[in-house]
Amino acid sequence: MQAKTLRRWNNILHRDIGYLCFGMTIIYAVSGIVLNHFKSGDFMHPDYSKSYHEYTVPIPPSGAVDQTYVFKVLEKVGERRHYKSHITGEGYVQIFLDNGSCYVDLNTGAAQLEKKTTRYVIREFNLLHYNNLKRFYTWFSDLYAAGLIILAITGLFVLRGKNGIIGRGAWLTAIGILIPALFLLIYW
Repeated sequence: MQAKTLRRWNNILHRDIGYLCFGMTIIYAVSGIVLNHFKSGDFMHPDYSKSYHEYTVPIPPSGAVDQTYVFKVLEKVGERRHYKSHITGEGYVQIFLDNGSCYVDLNTGAAQLEKKTTRYVIREFNLLHYNNLKRFYTWFSDLYAAGLIILAITGLFVLRGKNGIIGRGAWLTAIGILIPALFLLIYW
């Protein structure tokens, strides 16, 4: 096969696999950025955000907490319809909600409502990134990884001459290999 024909097929393969990999590349890149910052403490959780609100609620008259008291507290904080369950402890009640929880200090009546708000697109991206779907998605993500390998190799040969792999491309490829290697050496 002639070099011109090989280059033509290389470029076609690179282009078409690039189109196929576009969506997953965006998903992995966005969720990767979020997960990187989640691990460093910029986010409490990558799939949802939390907000906190302070309230003062009545103290139960007899000191005993029953479901009637819990529902009164939830009506006061506007979360009655999200009730799941509750537990009581020495001087407190913790009320669990569909979208968070409410902690009530039974001695002071101070209540803190914690609400979780789902980050919808990010949550789905993370679901794919972590491969929580398993089964067929594992095979799909393996095919995607193989596509990235092919993209990387064919990308080396798209350009010719001084900007290609025997010129400037060689330097950029070497830098692209050395940077992760340096991080491994520094942090190992």
